[in-house]
Amino acid sequence: MKISGKVEKGTKKAQKFLSLKPYKDRIEKKTGFRPFPGTLNLEVDKEKHRKLREQKEAERIESFEYEGDDYGGLELYKVKIEGLEAALLDIDRADHGDEVAEIIAPEKLRASLGIEDGDRVKISG
Repeated sequence: MKISGKVEKGTKKAQKFLSLKPYKDRIEKKTGFRPFPGTLNLEVDKEKHRKLREQKEAERIESFEYEGDDYGGLELYKVKIEGLEAALLDIDRADHGDEVAEIIAPEKLRASLGIEDGDRVKISG
């Protein structure tokens, strides 16, 4: 299944979390790649986003405590974005609903794909 999404500006919160060793290590174990510290946020159709996740097997990262703070869990779905290896995140404590897809990859996707806010990209599962 393929869905398309429009690149949108993120809040930069993921940058902090994806810089933490426990998240990086757990994500690498589940996906096989060390994530770039940040996500690509895409505005997507809610129903298509849900269907894509339903058709994929999720890799679960449970919540954990690190240096006295609690960090939420998430589910990862291996995908490709414009042919590049990536993962779709379903974050337990997300600040948004299914209208936003958050994508991680081993590289900065905006630079690798030459994209900016408003551009459209395809996610394939």
